[in-house]
Amino acid sequence: MATLADSLVSSESRRMPIRVRPDLSARKHRYQGRQYWVVKDPVALQYFRFEEEEFAILRMLDGESSLEEIADRFEAEFPPQTIRTEELQQFIGTLHRSGLVIADAAGQGEQLKKLRDERERKELLGKLSNVLSIRFKGIDPDWLLNYLYALPPVRWFFSTPVFVLCCCLTLAAATLVAVEFDVFRAKLPSFDAFFTDRGWENWLLLGAVLGVTKVLHEFGHGLSCKHFGGECHEMGVMLLVLTPCLYCNVSDSWMLPNKWHRAAIGAAGMYVEVVLASICTFIWWFTEPGLLNYLCLNIMFVSSVSTILFNANPLLKYDGYYILSDLMEVPNLRQKATQILTRKLSEWCLGLEQPEDPFLPQRNKGMFALYTVAAAVYRWVVVFSILYFLNQVLEPYGLKIFGQALALMALWGLLGQPLWKVYKFLSVPGRLSKVKRTPVVVTGLLLAALIAAAVLVPLPAYVFCPFEIHPDPSATANVYAESPGVLRDVLVRPGDRVEEGQLLARLENPETLLTLTRIEGQIAADQAELRAFETISYGDSRATSRMAQLQESLASSRRQLVKQREDAARLELRAPRAGVVMAPDYVTPRETDAKQLTGWHGTPLDEQNVGATLEAGDHFCRVGDPMALEARLAIDQEEIELVRTGQRVRLLLNQSTDREYVSRLKQIADDEMPATPPRLSSLQGGAILTQMDATGRPKPIMPHFQAVAPLAAYEQLPEPARAAHERLRVGLLGEAKIEIEPMTVGRRLYRYLARTVNFDL
Repeated sequence: MATLADSLVSSESRRMPIRVRPDLSARKHRYQGRQYWVVKDPVALQYFRFEEEEFAILRMLDGESSLEEIADRFEAEFPPQTIRTEELQQFIGTLHRSGLVIADAAGQGEQLKKLRDERERKELLGKLSNVLSIRFKGIDPDWLLNYLYALPPVRWFFSTPVFVLCCCLTLAAATLVAVEFDVFRAKLPSFDAFFTDRGWENWLLLGAVLGVTKVLHEFGHGLSCKHFGGECHEMGVMLLVLTPCLYCNVSDSWMLPNKWHRAAIGAAGMYVEVVLASICTFIWWFTEPGLLNYLCLNIMFVSSVSTILFNANPLLKYDGYYILSDLMEVPNLRQKATQILTRKLSEWCLGLEQPEDPFLPQRNKGMFALYTVAAAVYRWVVVFSILYFLNQVLEPYGLKIFGQALALMALWGLLGQPLWKVYKFLSVPGRLSKVKRTPVVVTGLLLAALIAAAVLVPLPAYVFCPFEIHPDPSATANVYAESPGVLRDVLVRPGDRVEEGQLLARLENPETLLTLTRIEGQIAADQAELRAFETISYGDSRATSRMAQLQESLASSRRQLVKQREDAARLELRAPRAGVVMAPDYVTPRETDAKQLTGWHGTPLDEQNVGATLEAGDHFCRVGDPMALEARLAIDQEEIELVRTGQRVRLLLNQSTDREYVSRLKQIADDEMPATPPRLSSLQGGAILTQMDATGRPKPIMPHFQAVAPLAAYEQLPEPARAAHERLRVGLLGEAKIEIEPMTVGRRLYRYLARTVNFDL
């Protein structure tokens, strides 16, 4: 009977029934001057990187060798290195958990099932924590990619000459945009017009364009992988910001030893999108507004925004990240950068001393740590921006609760997972006993000081809002059309100086003229008949009665004549005071049915509106002092509670950013603005998101309130300031900076989260 000592010795010398999987494939690579082996699991489509020593141990697992034999062979192959059987057991356990080895011992099926369940659970948690980008596995597209790559146009597209031609095309499109940028920007619709002019039709079109471009993007990855000799065995559906699109797994590029080929595969999707966007730029530029023009605009928007903000950015784990990882020869860049930062923080904050990790980069550790911080911050910014965008889209349809659910799941990925990792890090047995008191106390005091400062220390705060220059009502008189009529003569232009009572314009009302002519004719007829009866009325009672009727009719007609002449006089618009003529507010053209006539737009002073019909109450012009001005601010409902009269305001015009005008709030409206000022409307390129209501009136999407900040009187200004004041004109736009009460960082963060995520706290 064997003793306990014999059993322990024999366990290291006994044949180990663990062997490497025969279907694994491996390629030798060089990373930063060191030699590695990349091993591919063709079933799970997973890839592993091993150093020479690790790969040698993997090959030694033949199902016959014992731990002692493997250790002896290792030390003979890699002198003077030594390895203990405990280290071998730990490494073999890692290989088993990764699914790279097969064990002939009993009970392996149960262990493999546990590993599979654990992997599926992690995948599910990953999907829930990244609800804005969820993948669903699909088909093996290798046969389809082989068929497509066999087509000559596809092969040519990835050849060097065609690549150079496409780069020239992209450069030409970028040059067109740069040279004609002002015209280009003028032709672009605003955000609101882009998404609301065609309603749900444009949303469907935008979703279809996003799906098609992403399909082409992913096929670009797969076909380029074929071009460089790789394989692609996974293609499925991905929900990218709730929009279904395709994804193509080209992880097989890890088997390519050339880092430039791997980077090219990572950039192939962007290459396809940029070429597509360049072609659509020329089509959009040279076509008239219509379906094709609008479709090309959508493609330009989707390709440029997604490529710049997502795919090309190495701070997000998309194409740019993998390209950077390949070029730097640092696989799992984010994971290793996070490990570097974690090790540094555990050393500084907890006093933990950790052994050197040979698999982590040894140079530029500060840059890797900074990359981790930048990636985390940028991810927060992108996630909150997308959530804000979705909230703006879903709220008008009463789906705000859906956006809030997405926000909660996204916050789990941003906050829940990092906190869970911290808990797991600290829950390792024996780790808390290694924590040193002094670093923990210092770290705690610093955190407490930062939190106290964020909650208790108020800092200067501001509210930013758009404004428009208007004349001061106290120094300005408005001229309105008092009666409806056709504008026949405009005798003044903006900037003309006029005297009180001077004729400004003439209106013509055919109905008034006809009525006036009819009444004058009736009076003349009554007077003639009355004179005739006066000669024959002696002794004739009937003639006397008729004369009384005529006199009564004549008096009534004369009263009507006076009234009609007063109405005719109101068709002449005169200056109510002396001053300078100023244009009224701009009237935007209203959307009408194709069968309806369009009304006038612009201002009545425009030459194009001569002959237009003005209704009673239409604003014709202003007359007053052009130097007496005020700024009318449009403050968002979310900021109005912070604004008070008397607060200081700094005004910066869009046309001249070198000069700042200072004022104070004089008046704040209690009621929200019924309509968006035309020049501030996003439909006209302004800053306030606007949509047309049922009556065709521009109305802000979010409620806004008007506030007034008068500008200093011209006569009271010193000479240098007068020159700047003379630049001001009615109708100029700018941004106002209101100095509100100081606010703590904590309150700012609370308001930002409440506004962005739109929680009902």
